[in-house]
Amino acid sequence: MQNRSCEGCGLELPWCCCSQIEPQQCQLEFALLLHENEHHRATATSKIIQQVLPTTQLYQWQRKDPPKALLERINASDTEVWLLFPADRPELITRSRPFKPAEKKRSTLIIVPDGTWKEVRKIVRKSPWLDQLPILSFSPARKSRYDLRRNPDADHLCTAETVAELLKLNREVEAASELDRALDRFIHHYKRARQNLPL
Repeated sequence: MQNRSCEGCGLELPWCCCSQIEPQQCQLEFALLLHENEHHRATATSKIIQQVLPTTQLYQWQRKDPPKALLERINASDTEVWLLFPADRPELITRSRPFKPAEKKRSTLIIVPDGTWKEVRKIVRKSPWLDQLPILSFSPARKSRYDLRRNPDADHLCTAETVAELLKLNREVEAASELDRALDRFIHHYKRARQNLPL
């Protein structure tokens, strides 16, 4: 009999890590734009981000049907919106802007495409409604420790690691540290579940 999955962290219930996560307040707001395949993956870190940062919103990406609620946020006059994505191609470099810590007077929304690298590139390439946004791109100093999927490059952080690094850039050290801890717990619990071992 297969265990049911936790709605909070996505892990099978005997290995749930939600009770060990402390929600954090965050000045930045995040909108995770999930590829349609990502929502069903047990290795997805989007739910961990949402557990640590409860204001995070998840949107499912569909090529021909952009999420209306996210479009409204993008077009809001009181919101500064960024696309978090590597500026590693000529057409993206011109959209790259240096990130400055968010101003308290204004809402700052970070849109984060989520999926495999092939999938997130498709999201950015096939979403003309994202073309107007400045790209927030940076080079993390650390290597990825996320090893639940095949990753072609250790410089490519998983989504939760990338969000944690951005929190550090925004001087939100406590929230970044809690997200790092939550990700470590998630990885550990996931591996124990795969081996059907107790925690």
